[in-house]
Amino acid sequence: MKYYKLIIAICLPLTILLLLNACRKYLDAKPDKKMVVPASLQDLQALLDDVATMNLSWPIAGEVAADNYYLTSDTWASLPVATDKENYVWSPDVSNDKDWSAAFKVVFKANVVLETLNGITPSVDRIFTWNEIRGSALFYRAFAFFMVAQEFAPVYDPVSASTDVGIPLRLTADINEVSVRASVEQTYSTIIKDLETASQLLPTVAAYKTRPSRLAAFALLSRVHLSMSNYIKAAASADSCINEGAQLLDYNDVAAASEPFIRFHKEVLFHVCSNYSYCLDPSRGNVDSTLVQLYGPGDLRRQLFLRSNPNRSSSFRGNYNGNNASQLFSGLATDEVYLNLAECHARRGNVTAALQVLNTFRQKRYTHEYFQPVSAGSAGEALAIVLEERRKQLLFRMIRWTDLRRLNKDNTTAKTIIRKLNGDMYTLSPHDLRYVLQIPNSVTALVDIPKNPR
Repeated sequence: MKYYKLIIAICLPLTILLLLNACRKYLDAKPDKKMVVPASLQDLQALLDDVATMNLSWPIAGEVAADNYYLTSDTWASLPVATDKENYVWSPDVSNDKDWSAAFKVVFKANVVLETLNGITPSVDRIFTWNEIRGSALFYRAFAFFMVAQEFAPVYDPVSASTDVGIPLRLTADINEVSVRASVEQTYSTIIKDLETASQLLPTVAAYKTRPSRLAAFALLSRVHLSMSNYIKAAASADSCINEGAQLLDYNDVAAASEPFIRFHKEVLFHVCSNYSYCLDPSRGNVDSTLVQLYGPGDLRRQLFLRSNPNRSSSFRGNYNGNNASQLFSGLATDEVYLNLAECHARRGNVTAALQVLNTFRQKRYTHEYFQPVSAGSAGEALAIVLEERRKQLLFRMIRWTDLRRLNKDNTTAKTIIRKLNGDMYTLSPHDLRYVLQIPNSVTALVDIPKNPR
């Protein structure tokens, strides 16, 4: 309870008094609106347009702990932030305070908007705006809950979801409401309910890519259902997203510059960025060598995603944020939706459909001279091809940790991650309890909720 008082003390004054001032470069994405009291639709939209809170501070610890990269011993030793060091070697009780608090700031502001909306009866000409604001708040809350669940709750398992401990579901802005950890089943049910409602309220395409849209809601629903291994619903959501207008970017039209992808390009459905990590800065982190080897001849991602270093290692430069020196893109984009759909078809045994979707995607990732449609003799072979394409496309997008967790449930796709530092070896096995990060000490010191087992 005291924790949420702290959120209000930090979040609300900044929202009301300094809205958007810290993010002037994003003002082309959202209008600059200031207010004294959030009471009108204009005020509530401005609250959601606070890019510093709503778009620029999303969880990153899972990506730091994932297998897309490696650090040298000297680089790891020189990291200035202890949390980065600990996440890299999967310390059992590392306290990722910023990931937790930043996500719940988003939840709090979304709840303020939703509760204020209940007291506003829109005129006929403002119903569309009222609906969009409500849909946006529900979307933000669902996205924040989902990202917190990927780090601090067990992977969804239909057998145990009703008893597995999930995350606190703050559904009101009432600071006197006691925080409790809901079950994993309740956690995901709430996320899905919010997104399904949002998809009915939001415009198909938002005025700015930093605002939620109907396409983004479908994309996120597809991600959520895939993480739950619900391939029917994940495919349906992906289909809806594509059929209503989600577009792929043709990498043949992208120049291999130091920062090849412009911000808000047509493949981006919803733009948010993660918290900053020194581990994932391209000047420190080297792309995993086995991942680099997956990019074959004619694969445009080799030159657009990777930069060759003098020591023959590779660093990442394919950031959809459009700036490789700052935060990583962790939003939603059409490439992920196509890969979700292809995987769902493969897992359901529809090889023809899986390959059709996959080849449509791959045609825009290879040079015209090298592109050849892939084929597969079985659903298992098709799935392996899809998962490899997913591995090559979605690196450093805050997706890999979720993928590792769900793929570890199947022995054929489970993976043991190994880090080597100063002659010491650190191992994360597929069913390790550390795949669920520890609830931060700053939270459990103020709120009576259980920690994750170790």
